[in-house]
Amino acid sequence: MGAEVIEARPLPLDAALIGRISDRQGEADWLRELRRSWLQRALETPFPTGQEEEWRRVSLKDLPRSGDLLEGADFRPELPDSRLADRGVVFTDLAAAAREHADLVQPYLGRGDGVATHAAFWALSLAGWTGGTFLYVPRGLEVDGTLIARITQPRADATFLPHTLVVADEASSVTLMEELVSPDGSPGWFGGTVDIHALPGARVRYANLQRLGDQVWNIGAQRVEVGADATVTTLNTEVGSHVTKLGLDLRMSGKGGTSLLLGLLAAGDDQHIDINSLQDLIADHTTSDLLYLSALYDHARAGFYGVTRVEETARQSSSYQECRNLLLSPNAGAEPIPVLEIKTNDLLRCGHGATAGAIDPIQRFYAESRGLDAGEAERMIVRGFFEQVIAKIPVEPVRTAMLAALAERIGHAEAFDETEVAV
Repeated sequence: MGAEVIEARPLPLDAALIGRISDRQGEADWLRELRRSWLQRALETPFPTGQEEEWRRVSLKDLPRSGDLLEGADFRPELPDSRLADRGVVFTDLAAAAREHADLVQPYLGRGDGVATHAAFWALSLAGWTGGTFLYVPRGLEVDGTLIARITQPRADATFLPHTLVVADEASSVTLMEELVSPDGSPGWFGGTVDIHALPGARVRYANLQRLGDQVWNIGAQRVEVGADATVTTLNTEVGSHVTKLGLDLRMSGKGGTSLLLGLLAAGDDQHIDINSLQDLIADHTTSDLLYLSALYDHARAGFYGVTRVEETARQSSSYQECRNLLLSPNAGAEPIPVLEIKTNDLLRCGHGATAGAIDPIQRFYAESRGLDAGEAERMIVRGFFEQVIAKIPVEPVRTAMLAALAERIGHAEAFDETEVAV
């Protein structure tokens, strides 16, 4: 294939560079070949031009283009019980897992294409990833507590491509929270990708807390495959970055599978957060719901282009997507666009809802009439708005981390006092 360079890409990735990555990480032949195949895909996959419906609200012309690829980051895994490793749980960085647990990594790494709107970025990540998380939970094991991975990008003025791979074996149960952090003040690209495999009967709860630096471009993708009678809940909390463009690809491939996709966005200044989602219902008797909420200040903007696709084989299935946006400044803006693609009439339910607007003046008046000043009233209303998602998060460490991050963006921490009564 030679050392052909990707033209007009955000990263000059070539065969020589990925070869050096493989050498440094001590990779086996199967992984070297996998990288080469994904590099070829990256070379052949067009990058978004801005003419696509999903990309017309985000211009890539200002995306930092750096040849400085970080080869790793500060990865800090936290196990709630040190004995879990003895019970077969593997929770480590992906590079180490590929060397030491190839039998668990190889069947799943790079198996899926990811959401079509982010195909080029997905291919780049799988060709050039240099860090990330690997989690495997054995069959039938229910993990109590929350596994936490903190991934810190030490330099924001570079490119970092971490890849997270989660495999929950049959009838297992696990909760994983990843926190993404980088410094403020320097432009760079964070291209994180996530691939979750919930095998039949598994229960997976995945939370992603994004607190990247204020000049970072966060362009990544998440892929979730739900097996028969499996249940997956994902929560994305977006408070950092300059621009976030996230692609969500959900495949309900197993009969009786259930999924819930949750999102909380709090943005200010000139932040831009844009989400593409695909809920693809393939098997029969599946259920998939999505609820994303955003609170936008200053000149912040949010976009949401969500597709629910119900295949002909997805009989007796149910799906709903809802995106609601609270505009807290006359200069803030939101554009939610829901799309339904229904290929069968044998459905239990399929619908969508989308709103964007300011706080109801009557609601604000009522809050202030209780003795709150304007700022306190606004924070309480935002807290009540977010309660629709917060109430669906029973895992305490996830709730605590999420509320702390939201408080930093919205105002004072007391705005999220659990004892408060939301308006």
